[in-house]
Amino acid sequence: MKLFGKKGKNVLGAVIGCASMLYAVDDIRQLDIVVRDFQPNHPDFENFSEEAVAHDNQIFNYSANGALMNVYGYDATWLGKRACHTTCGNMASKTGALIARDGHPKTVNPVLPPYLQTASMDETLEYGECETSTVPGITQRGYRNALNTVSGFVCQGNKTYWANPVYYTPGMVATYMQFDAPNPETGERDMYDGAHIVKLNELCDNQFFDQWYNDVDGWNLRTNMTMDIPKDPAGSNYYIYDYNYNNGGYSPLDSIDPVSKKWIQPKVCNPDIQENKKCEQYGPQSLSIFCPPYDYQYNKTQTDFQGANTYALCTSWLQNGGPRAVTGPMANVVYGDGVRPTTNITPYGSAAWNATQAHGDLGWKHLRNYAFTMMGYAKFKYRAANQVPTPEVFEFAGDDDMWIYVDGVLAVDLGGTHLSAPGSVNIQTLALNNHGCHAGEPLSGDSNCEGASDATGWADNTWHHLHFFYADRQTDGSNIYIRTSLSELAPSRYGQPAVGSVVVTVDENGNQNVSMLLNTTLDDNTLAMMQTSGQPAILVMREVENADGTKSKVVYGFYISSVQQGQNKGSSGVQYDFSGVLMDLQGNIVETGIVGNDKIAFNYPKTEGLVSDEDAAALYSEVWTQLMGWAEKMSFSVMSSSGKGVTGPPNSYEDWANTKLVANTKVASFTLDSLIERPDFTGQSNILTQVADNNSGELPLNYTADLLIASIPAGKGRNGNPLDLTPAEKKVYSAAAPEAGSTGNQTTAFVGGNASGASGMCYGNGDGTNESCTSIAYPVSGPFRLNVRVFDHLGHFVSQYQQIVTEEMLHKALGTESHPSGCTKPLYGETGAAWITVKMYPVSQNGRLLATGPYIYQVTFVQEQTTHCLVVGATPQDNTVFYSRSSDTYRFGYKRSKHK
Repeated sequence: MKLFGKKGKNVLGAVIGCASMLYAVDDIRQLDIVVRDFQPNHPDFENFSEEAVAHDNQIFNYSANGALMNVYGYDATWLGKRACHTTCGNMASKTGALIARDGHPKTVNPVLPPYLQTASMDETLEYGECETSTVPGITQRGYRNALNTVSGFVCQGNKTYWANPVYYTPGMVATYMQFDAPNPETGERDMYDGAHIVKLNELCDNQFFDQWYNDVDGWNLRTNMTMDIPKDPAGSNYYIYDYNYNNGGYSPLDSIDPVSKKWIQPKVCNPDIQENKKCEQYGPQSLSIFCPPYDYQYNKTQTDFQGANTYALCTSWLQNGGPRAVTGPMANVVYGDGVRPTTNITPYGSAAWNATQAHGDLGWKHLRNYAFTMMGYAKFKYRAANQVPTPEVFEFAGDDDMWIYVDGVLAVDLGGTHLSAPGSVNIQTLALNNHGCHAGEPLSGDSNCEGASDATGWADNTWHHLHFFYADRQTDGSNIYIRTSLSELAPSRYGQPAVGSVVVTVDENGNQNVSMLLNTTLDDNTLAMMQTSGQPAILVMREVENADGTKSKVVYGFYISSVQQGQNKGSSGVQYDFSGVLMDLQGNIVETGIVGNDKIAFNYPKTEGLVSDEDAAALYSEVWTQLMGWAEKMSFSVMSSSGKGVTGPPNSYEDWANTKLVANTKVASFTLDSLIERPDFTGQSNILTQVADNNSGELPLNYTADLLIASIPAGKGRNGNPLDLTPAEKKVYSAAAPEAGSTGNQTTAFVGGNASGASGMCYGNGDGTNESCTSIAYPVSGPFRLNVRVFDHLGHFVSQYQQIVTEEMLHKALGTESHPSGCTKPLYGETGAAWITVKMYPVSQNGRLLATGPYIYQVTFVQEQTTHCLVVGATPQDNTVFYSRSSDTYRFGYKRSKHK
């Protein structure tokens, strides 16, 4: 869910995770990211592989005394990995694959699906360093010759110092991701820890690739956070995230001053959203300069993006241990076997830290915590209408490895340690080619592929999964550029709170419980304020019918009196159960409470930016005054544990959560019998005996009782809920007619397993106090099954009744079908609810009349799951009844007598 905020923009604080940018907090696309921090001496990191072949002999002599070579890894063991170093595809090695200036590979990449295996004949894309057009002497880096179709920074200056061809390393990862099995409770997959990228080939220093995107104790430290992509300041439909050499680089684990670009401190982390409830990282151990461990030919003249010479800083870094140093001198560092050294690590004593201390502002400007990997995830909705006139895209440009998967199938392959390389995901292309939904693909059987086919592609309005995997393995800056026009993303797990679904249950006493599934955990202070502030933290929007037949929207406020601590439901979200009271703007209690089809969202405080938000006011013109009225009653923001707060209404009416009503959480039976002596049943017993004699001596299992169904009229039930009848109403609709052959207050009688609609064998005095049969009743609104077994007081079997009532049978018994507004399902009868009563005949399975004595009734009632239209009060609403099974045992007496 994205929120409005184009007008009256809020400004982020001076410090955010990377370099700060000024943008409206609410006008963003929010992705979840998992960043894993590595030590720079990891065998797959900081290998300067693009230069290794040309400078082999100098590797052993770069330090003043040469003794540090065996300490920090630039030794024969490291050099022996040349087969991996020389597959990274840049500069001296000239291996891998080239990218053309239109952004497409120049050779076919067989790892991609066939419809994405494009190859360009255009000239090779080049990336390099140039002079700015506005400030002579200040350098920038970017593409020298990119076409307009390529995302990323393009050199603007007239003078280019150098430009190199852009290579990448294809084939490092497999075409398909692997996913853990769905959660058996929710049926959904874990798209975070249950989604795995798989190595295909050992290329470009990826020997220990299985450690890159998994939590591995001793190798990496994990931080969960969000990537907030702001709206393009130029006013386009794109959202752009751009951190590169020219603005300080990308460092999600660092807090950087937005003006000076100086390192301030490690990224502030909220422990509540971390897997181990702790914020951990190794700290800054890198400098954002190119500083290889040999006599680099440009080292004396190299400058940074602000024109400062970096030779002395690089020399100091090398003399303190170099880019692979994690701390002070460490003996016997062995990494070739994949076992991380156990030496105690002190990040703030690292080579980069010590060099920074010696070089002041220049050092602080370049101090960074590089050597990390990142997995990003977003769930997006595909709408065919949003692909015209321009298809939605997710574009990337950056150095080092990047792979993008959609629905578990590779869409962009930019592996290797390379210069900034571009890639693009065209949503329309994927949709038309049924990407991820072909037989055998990892998510082809999931909901994202419902309605999809190879002939027509993705079904409209389906949700799909985007994963991207990024690695920063070199210290020469860290570039990442993302541009997207995805119009609808699901709320992120680590972002601001959003309501995903709501189920309201009503117990047998008429009390409501509001169960909400949220995308994230709520801040503890928010939970406290919800219960103690006396403020309407939840908004409830309802469509009502006016006296003149027109319809309008009314917004109510829900005042929370108690909330149960959230239950983690995995990838489905976090469930909170609220109780409270629904009120209108004037402070009057809304007696119905929250009902089915109500729309739910969190409330927010009224701010200047919100008041001046013209876009939001236009969209919500019908209820804007009401929304502002409710905002005035809020003094706090509903916050997630990650520190993200709700600051305005959802982006559209569709983004409000829809409520399902469960009118009864527990099906409770009702019995009428209070007397042992019963009216005469001899005549009926004679009929039943004859039926048994004609049926091998036993009655069929559906011929030992009358099953009577009463369609509940409007206006019945507590608080207008027809599934919650009062005791007096239950007696009325359970009572048999005074004469056999009539159904009394019931609309249908199942006799002998057939719905005759007019007759029954049982009879009584009309008020249920004295009847010829034993009665047990239930409320129903969907198909059900019923089984009753009768035993005498010694445990001997007497008789059994079984009946299955299908949805079609129930609809017929309820009455006329109609289609009121407010329901997506048809309404049957006046309310969609029924009261059923099973009246067990006082006979054995062979039809003989029971003898006087006590009898035991074992009753099993099964309510099947269904969604139907229910009228509560005067409001039609969709109601979901979940599967339930109840078993009850009763003891009733029987004494023969004649009172007819």
